[in-house]
Amino acid sequence: MKIKHLSIALAAIMLCACGSANQNQNQNQNQNSGNNTDSVPAQTEPYDLAFFNLKGNVKKMNNSIEFSKSGVITKVDGYNPFELEEPQRSYNEETGDFTDLGKWTRDGKGRIISQRAWEYEQIYVWEGSQIIRDTTYCEGQVWLTTYEYNKDNLLIKNTTVMCEDNGKFEFEPCGIIEFTYKDFDSHNNWTKCIAKKTDQTTNEVSDDEITRTIEYW
Repeated sequence: MKIKHLSIALAAIMLCACGSANQNQNQNQNQNSGNNTDSVPAQTEPYDLAFFNLKGNVKKMNNSIEFSKSGVITKVDGYNPFELEEPQRSYNEETGDFTDLGKWTRDGKGRIISQRAWEYEQIYVWEGSQIIRDTTYCEGQVWLTTYEYNKDNLLIKNTTVMCEDNGKFEFEPCGIIEFTYKDFDSHNNWTKCIAKKTDQTTNEVSDDEITRTIEYW
């Protein structure tokens, strides 16, 4: 199984995602798709790049996520998710498909702290320039995912547990993802990764190959 592109936050979506969590974002969507970054809080670190485990003068990832020369996200699949007031959903009667446009939010330092879609929300907690955990809410269910990194600041493990609705009481872990990096480009950004997924509710283990293309300024 090949995955087109993923943010650094993977586990809850890949292991325990509900049906409506997948955001089929329309690349031809033009509304609210401006490149204005004037309202973005000044970033002392390249947090938008860190969110996708990137570094350097990245211009575009997978031809869908675009960055300014200062490393700030300007478009995701053709629109700016920070400019939406609320998530949007449209229905195509010919194909029977829904298209979700998610709303992304930053904190005062410019770090991405939430991604909200029609029936789905993911909240991120940062420590310095790394995400250390996230909480995912979907259709009345809650997952807490923690992150582990190696000495090179590469994500090497996600552990996901089910929680009560208030997110305070942890159940047994429901999934683990371990990442092994296979290929890097000349800027030392990874371009190929194997994600070993262990579903602890079924004891099933599978490997996903994640590839990405990166264009630079």
